Amino acid sequence: MSSTATSSVPSQSTQTPSGISFSGLPTGTGIPAGVFYTGYGSGTGTGTGSSFPRPTGFFGKNGTSSGTHHHPVKSRPVNSTSTSIPFFTLNDPASTPTPVISSVHQLNPASTFVTFSATPAAEFSKFLSSSFPSLTSEAPATPTASTTPSSTATSSTNTTVPFLRGVNLGGWLVLEKWINPDAFTGAFSSAIDQYTFDSIYGSSTALEKHWSTFFTESDIQTLAATGLNALRIPIGYWAYDNSGTPYQKGADAYLEKAIEWARNCGMYVWVDLHGSPGSQNGFDNSGQAGEVNWQQPANIARSISVLKTMAAKYGKAEYVDVVVGLELVNEPISWDNNKFSITQSWAQDAYAAVKTQVENENLVIVMHDAFQGAGAWTDVAQKLISDGPKTFGVDMHLYQLFSDADNALTQAEHITTACGWADNLASANAVMPTYVGEWSAATNICVNLDGSTTAGTSCSTYGCQCQSAPFDDWNEGMVEQVRRYVEAQLDVFESSTSGYFLWSAKGPGGWGFLNGIGNGAIPNPVTERKYPGQCGGGKRRDVRGMLGRSGEVF
Repeated sequence: MSSTATSSVPSQSTQTPSGISFSGLPTGTGIPAGVFYTGYGSGTGTGTGSSFPRPTGFFGKNGTSSGTHHHPVKSRPVNSTSTSIPFFTLNDPASTPTPVISSVHQLNPASTFVTFSATPAAEFSKFLSSSFPSLTSEAPATPTASTTPSSTATSSTNTTVPFLRGVNLGGWLVLEKWINPDAFTGAFSSAIDQYTFDSIYGSSTALEKHWSTFFTESDIQTLAATGLNALRIPIGYWAYDNSGTPYQKGADAYLEKAIEWARNCGMYVWVDLHGSPGSQNGFDNSGQAGEVNWQQPANIARSISVLKTMAAKYGKAEYVDVVVGLELVNEPISWDNNKFSITQSWAQDAYAAVKTQVENENLVIVMHDAFQGAGAWTDVAQKLISDGPKTFGVDMHLYQLFSDADNALTQAEHITTACGWADNLASANAVMPTYVGEWSAATNICVNLDGSTTAGTSCSTYGCQCQSAPFDDWNEGMVEQVRRYVEAQLDVFESSTSGYFLWSAKGPGGWGFLNGIGNGAIPNPVTERKYPGQCGGGKRRDVRGMLGRSGEVF
């Protein structure tokens, strides 16, 4: 949403899904209204159900793209599936079918916690230590639930985890061409990701210009004024260790600026290691599109080394009031060259390594669910935190436009699907802090003059408008339907999770939080509701009450 110098970069002949298209200018100039998936015409893209969290990258191995929204290509539109039923408010979720969430494990709240395991990830630890004894010699045999903090850090057996209402600062410290088309012009027009961008002469100067202008303190103040209290900030491993790569260092200096800006605005920061050595997913959001080599021994060891550096830096007592989370890895895939069992074992070792470095014992160490659902991580959480402080959390990314099933839905059906996320999220959240680290306002729908909606990216009915229309041209009907969908998702996240972060603060058209605030598609403040009760209520929102730091803790 990284890699060694030896990893390959896909050629221009790399096969891409036929259905990913910009609705705006196809040249990368200007801001497209959005990026819309219209089905795979060729290749081996995945699409596994409307509630399956989708990655936000581009190229995959062998041209496979698993739910992407990047480079424009010409394609056929989805057949517009019409319905004569006007949009309705879902006041009684029991009256509508619950979507089958095959990719998210069915969860039951745990009545008891299992005994803390003295040897988590034993198989992985043995493998890692045998390959890299110097790296792992410092790690304790047992992950510790706390460390000895400095005198300024607080100590508590009941970790207070603030509820996070946030947004991602995507496209800033990790470049993504679809978000940053202006950066990929001139000498950099042939670059497809951070790796190829940084390989071009003059990239250091270009990056400094981008970093210093794309987000400023004024932007953070604007975000805080909407009622948000948190920022998820993606950064690549190369900011801390770029040896043997063309990556440019320097992004961490701007991350430190952002932490101070957040503190000045009374906001929290979640530091997200978005790009890992070897590329954890083969998408451009990892830093390098192409092959997935993250689970090679040298790369997973290097990942832990970088995380220890980050933990020592951002887990310091001086940041205890502002840095609340550190994400170990973003969107590691669980197919191709990655094995989910290794990912889970690695996560436990990484957690232990990070804990040895932090002074802030309340720092939440977050793991992306690897597209397996939060339920697949409850056993790991029980091993790591048992009945102690809730310092291990899971991050899910929920989108509804990267599969054929998603794109056959009307907006009412998208809302029904979002409402159906609540039980699984709440069950996971009862065991460990569970977050929706990425989500979006975007769906592939069209709105008729009578307020009814159809699925697709094109329509022929008089007065009909699709979300693929230029963002500045959205009519009141489109804004209303997007607002309904946004509010339904927010109500689910408020009631069933420990926090959420929309992707992204700035982005093309409907992908930009600030754009949505500007035209009313996103509520301002974010707890305001024009369409309450779509999923049957908003208990947590009512209980939490005030915006910002006030309100209930985990």
